[in-house]
Amino acid sequence: MDENLHRVLHGGSNEREQAVFALVAQLAENDRARVNGAELPWELSNDLTPNLAGALEGLDEDEAQMRYVISSALYHLGDPAGLEGMRQILALGEDADPDGRLKFHALYCIGPRGEPETFEDVRAFLESEDEGLRILSAGFLRFYPRELAIPALKGVLGDHDLAVRLNAAISLSWLGDPAGAMLLKDGAGREIYEAERSRDPREYARPEVVRENRVRALEALARLGREGDRALFEELASGDEDLQVREAAMKALGNEK
Repeated sequence: MDENLHRVLHGGSNEREQAVFALVAQLAENDRARVNGAELPWELSNDLTPNLAGALEGLDEDEAQMRYVISSALYHLGDPAGLEGMRQILALGEDADPDGRLKFHALYCIGPRGEPETFEDVRAFLESEDEGLRILSAGFLRFYPRELAIPALKGVLGDHDLAVRLNAAISLSWLGDPAGAMLLKDGAGREIYEAERSRDPREYARPEVVRENRVRALEALARLGREGDRALFEELASGDEDLQVREAAMKALGNEK
């Protein structure tokens, strides 16, 4: 870590970029070890956080990718400068982040932690014109307190994009709210995807994508534990042509008992 930090602070442009990505990978390995109760593979230098914060302050405005990576490292380390840096990434305009890739990664970093102070940062992307960012936001809101997340998720159950609607309904199921249950029942079948594909042949053209969505919908219905869904589980468990869907339906029946 000290070697990579030295290269971040003193290396050339390409060397700095390689070193900071390596540093973030090391921090991610430490995070995984911490979650698993294992010994940390990389020792943290006392100079790491302040020097990374200094490196962040020294970046030019056009160094958006470096800003994301250093902010991500500081966020992993629990430094407030990391969260502020991530918020700056989420606010990037199209010129700095034309394909939304940096915002996508920043949401992936912040969303799963479900910290109340970042709720509005994640929720705001439910209103994005970028379908992928809306999908991601709807999926991550399940990690936030129910009183914050449920009203926001109910508000996008009518989104024009099916993937956003399904992600919102699935997130609501994690929070114990059945508001998206009818959508989940549709999502467990085939017709809704066939309708989308007839509207646009590019939509849900891959069978594995349809399968994954159907399984996720069944798992969400099982979480809700509604007695009225048993008939659907039985129908799919006994007669669906997709083995993974049948297995998910049988598991849902088992969870019901």
